[in-house]
Amino acid sequence: MGLSLTIDQDLKGFERFTKNYRKQLPFASSVALNSTGFDIRQALNKGTLGAFDKPTTFTQKAFLTTKSKKTNLVVHVFAKDKEGSDAARYLRFGVQGGARPPKGFERYFSGLPNDGTTARYFMPTRQTKRDGKGNITRPTLKKLSTRVTTGTAFIGTPRNSTRPPGLYVREKNNKLLAKFITTSSKPTYTGRFNIEAIAGKVVQRRFNQHFDKAMSKAIATAK
Repeated sequence: MGLSLTIDQDLKGFERFTKNYRKQLPFASSVALNSTGFDIRQALNKGTLGAFDKPTTFTQKAFLTTKSKKTNLVVHVFAKDKEGSDAARYLRFGVQGGARPPKGFERYFSGLPNDGTTARYFMPTRQTKRDGKGNITRPTLKKLSTRVTTGTAFIGTPRNSTRPPGLYVREKNNKLLAKFITTSSKPTYTGRFNIEAIAGKVVQRRFNQHFDKAMSKAIATAK
């Protein structure tokens, strides 16, 4: 005793469907890649809020994405790295960790008149004005550098004092206020922004959804 199975239908319709499916595959793949890349971009930008302490708008909008084509099924999601808007340089240490190089203002301060006792890294004190994100503003840095060049502030070690080398401002009462102290120890960061894990979760959750939607639409509208 046994069973016999057969298909008693016209297979031409199925053949047309599979042919259409193969034809639309590059297009649907490209659409799905682009939509998933945009989702990853949004997830990474949003992820900066949890990974960093009071990230600036610059940091929260650091990531961009390219678009794929049917003939080039590749999407890149990346942090801005152009001159004057180099988010990648700052985010690199949050992603990988490690010792950071001197910042731009530190290199600038090192080139101002000083007594030769300062180190490369300038650490702000409580006396230094910050913005709502906890960062030293450009106007503050400019004002301090102007005071150094005009002689109402200096970079070095106060005479007859045990205070460390740094950038000091002389107040009207002749009191010295330390705005920065310097150190030769490289500031280090712990990697805490796992972009690969974030992107991987987005791909698992969203790519198939985007692909199925793109393919259904492509087949439905195919001529």
